[in-house]
Parts: sequence; C-alpha cells; structure tokens
Amino acid sequence: MSLPICLEIPEFPDPFAITLPGGIEIEDINLMKIIQPALTPLVPFFDMIDTIVAIYNCVKAIPDALGPPPDPTVFATCLPDLAKALNKLLNMLPQVALPRLIRRCLTLAIETLRTVRSQLMHLQAQMLQILGMIDRAKNLGDAGLMAICQCAQANVAQEAANVGKSLAALGKLLGLINLFMGIIGGPQVPDLSNLAGRPLDDTIPPIDDLIKALVAARTAVPGDVK
Repeated sequence: MSLPICLEIPEFPDPFAITLPGGIEIEDINLMKIIQPALTPLVPFFDMIDTIVAIYNCVKAIPDALGPPPDPTVFATCLPDLAKALNKLLNMLPQVALPRLIRRCLTLAIETLRTVRSQLMHLQAQMLQILGMIDRAKNLGDAGLMAICQCAQANVAQEAANVGKSLAALGKLLGLINLFMGIIGGPQVPDLSNLAGRPLDDTIPPIDDLIKALVAARTAVPGDVK
C-alpha cells in the first residue's frame, strides 16, 4: 500500500461568536474554554433577575391567597423560590462572602502544603536510599555505580528545588489571605520564610507548624464551615 505524498493540514473553523448582555461580543475557535470565565461576572446580574421574578410571583399570588375563598397554599408555593433567591443575594454581602472566601483560600493552602509534604517525604526516602548506594559504591570502589548514584542524587535535589519553586504561588496566596484577614479582623497567618534555605531533611517540621497555624486560623474565621 503506497503512502500519500502529501498530508493536508485541515483548515481551522471560523471562530464562534456570542453576544453577552450589554452588547459585548466574544469569539474564539474553542469558545467553551473561555465562556465560563466570561460569564462569571454576570452571575450577580442573573441572581438579581431571579430575585425580581420570585418577588413578582409572590406578589401575584397574594390576591389568590386572600380569596375568596382564602387559599394560603398558593402563596406558600412561591416562598421557597423567593427564599432561595434572597439567600443568593445575601451571600454577595462582604460580611458573608469574604469569610467564606478566606476559609476556602485557607483550605486550598492547607491541602497544597499537605501535598508538598508528601512529595518531600518521598524525596527524603529516595535520598536515603541513594546515600546508602553511594556508601556501597565507595566500599566497592565502583566508579560506574558512583556516577549513577551522583546523578540520582542531583536529580532528587533538583526535584526538591522544583517543589520549592512551586510554592511561590502559595506565598502570594498567604499574603492575600492576610490582606483579607485584616479586613475582617481575623488572625494573621505565617508566611513561607521559615522554609527558605532549609535542606531537604529539615523541611517537614516547619511545614507541619505552618499547616497547624493555617488550620487554627481557619477555625478562627467567623461564619459557617463552607
């Protein structure tokens, strides 16, 4: 079977366009990847519309509820939708939304640190094995085994450095949490300064201390546990 001489690259489809409320138009070849971020700022607008509709339905039900004959069940059927819509608007208030945001950010920071802790524990175990192999290579005078061990040791050190770099975003998140904590009068959380410059075998205790501090700060934030 002969192979084709030329494999043609298919043409991209035309961008798909959608018009948002207010006349703003967005378009992209893969609109699904940007539609959610684009619509997110409009969620409060839609929630306000839902509340207005729910209020209208309850007002419209008042004459039927008064009768004659009186039928309070007609009015009662619209109350759950009204309560749900009003609850969404109440959740937009800073005194409700900000503590919830802080708790979610703290949870994200805690889970990130727990993941980093697991990664570093694994790297520590690898390093112990490599150091044992280095001692064995020295005893045997095996230059080839020593070269392999030194390469593995350098790779583990690089992986640990990469994990450290991945904490840069976490440092910014902790700074943002402290900013929000200042607004609501909550406790300040530690930064990552205790982790800077530490060797691989001395990183777990300060991470554990930081996790405990973040858990305590999350408990101190007022409001529900969501």
